[in-house]
Amino acid sequence: MAAPTQQRLKTSASNIALAASKLYNLRAVCVLRIAIGVYLCQQVPPKAREFYKYSHELSESLSQPSIMFKARLNNGQEIILDDYREAYWWLAKRTPSDARVMAWWDYGYQIAGIGNRTTIADGNTWNHEHIATLGRILSAPEEKSHRVARHLADYVLVWAGGGGDDLAKSPHMARIGNSVYHDICPGDPTCSQFGFYQGGIPTPMMEKCLLYKMVRYGEPGVPSLDKKRFTHAYSSKYGKVRIFKVMNVSRKSKEWVADPANRVCDAPGSWYCTGQYPPALASLIAKRKPFRQLEDFNVAKDEASQKYQDEYHRRMEGRGGRNDDFDDYDASEGMSNMGLASVGCFGAEAALGSDKVYTGGKNGAQISVALQWAAQKRKKFVAVARAGVDGHAFAFSQPPDMDMALDVDDGCDAPCLDIDSFSCGCADAVCRENGARPTRGEQNARRWVVYEVPAEFMEAAATRRGGSGGGGGKRKGSKKSKR
Repeated sequence: MAAPTQQRLKTSASNIALAASKLYNLRAVCVLRIAIGVYLCQQVPPKAREFYKYSHELSESLSQPSIMFKARLNNGQEIILDDYREAYWWLAKRTPSDARVMAWWDYGYQIAGIGNRTTIADGNTWNHEHIATLGRILSAPEEKSHRVARHLADYVLVWAGGGGDDLAKSPHMARIGNSVYHDICPGDPTCSQFGFYQGGIPTPMMEKCLLYKMVRYGEPGVPSLDKKRFTHAYSSKYGKVRIFKVMNVSRKSKEWVADPANRVCDAPGSWYCTGQYPPALASLIAKRKPFRQLEDFNVAKDEASQKYQDEYHRRMEGRGGRNDDFDDYDASEGMSNMGLASVGCFGAEAALGSDKVYTGGKNGAQISVALQWAAQKRKKFVAVARAGVDGHAFAFSQPPDMDMALDVDDGCDAPCLDIDSFSCGCADAVCRENGARPTRGEQNARRWVVYEVPAEFMEAAATRRGGSGGGGGKRKGSKKSKR
């Protein structure tokens, strides 16, 4: 039976090959092959030249050492930027051999390998809770940071000078910290209040944090460090690295951590030691809520972690979350029934009332929060320009200049973060995505959507102040009134 079957298979294969040969040699197929060949001859050379050029440009950029590279000053002078290596060598030459350096984990291996000093964290970021603790320290106010840092480190190293410095990474530090310590940004997984307003103005939370004071050290208007907590020790030639000495370091905690008896290893003499925090930090470590990656199949799923990450992704994707400013007054509910409608869309701040006051963060992205904020300021109008999960907002009482109103475009029509049936305008990347360009005479692309603050919001704000009808009377008693 096997022989006839094999013969049939051979015959079938032969027939298929013969049919394919006839098809290949058909006149129409030959013409098609020639056409494809001509097309490829026209298209390949330009693509090949483009690939060749890109490969050489990439090879040149990759050939530069990762901590030493060419740069140009404002006057056009070409230099070799060697700040990072010099800073690590300063650590090796000018600090005690047992010095511990606190820095964001990105630079841990460089500090250990070039500076030959113990680092608090490095690229082995498997311990998310530890990285979150570091993020909490760097993003916290100076006094709170020092209370923890003095038990862990002798120096703090930060990258400065703009570009990819630590301020650019700081929102991630706060968010990672908040994923384990939920009291950093209560109710806000994205930590939208930790950042900068329009024009590089820091939010109050950012301005108070240790990282901001260190990265912007010595700049006009930047709050100075308390010399009883941190003192400036070194700044690199071009200001790319700054190192600060931690004052009043806990000798007791340092000796406890250095004692081999306090290391927790999976076996005597093993390289795998999870380590322990000094007893002085026990109360802080007890606050940690272990972070469970949803894609980690080796850990049990946790409903709270699921909700936290769902809310985080909702906000990052621009779908928003619940507003927490008025904890017992959900402004988003019933807003459509108030007859709320925009007054107009404007491309210039000059069109807004001259008595305007500014804010940013979620106030510029969530219409419910923006209206509440304007009501608290006792203003009649609010203008919003959304820039992702946050944005810009002005509150004012003088009516906007309607002669400067724009025809509604896609930028004006961009939805709000919290209620997508309302428009919150656009700023920066959101404007670019919607094809909205700067109006004449303006440097930045903005679409300010203006709303008149409804009476319901003014009344709610007045109730909060303890008055009635917006009179602003003083609150009676120290306890919050119940609704």
